[in-house]
Amino acid sequence: MSPFFKSSAKQQGFTLIELMVVMVILGLISGIALTVVGGGNQKRELINEVNRLHAVLRMAAEEAIYSNSEIGVVIEPDLYEFLTYDEEEGKWTAAEPHFLRSYTLPEWISMDFQREGKEREILGSKTEQSTALDAKPSKKPSLMLLSSGEVTGFSITMQIKDDSDSRLEIKTNDQGEIILPHVEQQKEA
Repeated sequence: MSPFFKSSAKQQGFTLIELMVVMVILGLISGIALTVVGGGNQKRELINEVNRLHAVLRMAAEEAIYSNSEIGVVIEPDLYEFLTYDEEEGKWTAAEPHFLRSYTLPEWISMDFQREGKEREILGSKTEQSTALDAKPSKKPSLMLLSSGEVTGFSITMQIKDDSDSRLEIKTNDQGEIILPHVEQQKEA
């Protein structure tokens, strides 16, 4: 008999089943490690949401200038949406550009809005009479991004619900720029 067909008492290498068992055990251990180490997911998500709103507000401000239109922003505790002012009808309507669509925040984020400085009159906020045909009155924006480049002074804060230490802010500075104060502080340090 040739040496190829001899059965040896010593086995070399691992069987496929042994390799599969080791792979499953490694997968379980790495899965557990990711859930333990990845505890800051909500904080990272909150930062992403704040950065997203900041970027969209800045793009909307530029869009107001380039399209020569007035853009309003409705801020509610769980969502924000953009409106454009229709001068002919004297009311606010939903914004057309795709990047200005309504956006709902995750349920674990709360958002607060405060307008700064003296009150600026919101376009279309004078007493509007709603006709019988118009059962739904137009929405009024919380802040305006004007075609002249002006921005209503504001402060928007977002935080993880029931965690005031996670509070992040978007606001206008003295020059009317939309800024992230926590990023500005990091640049100065």
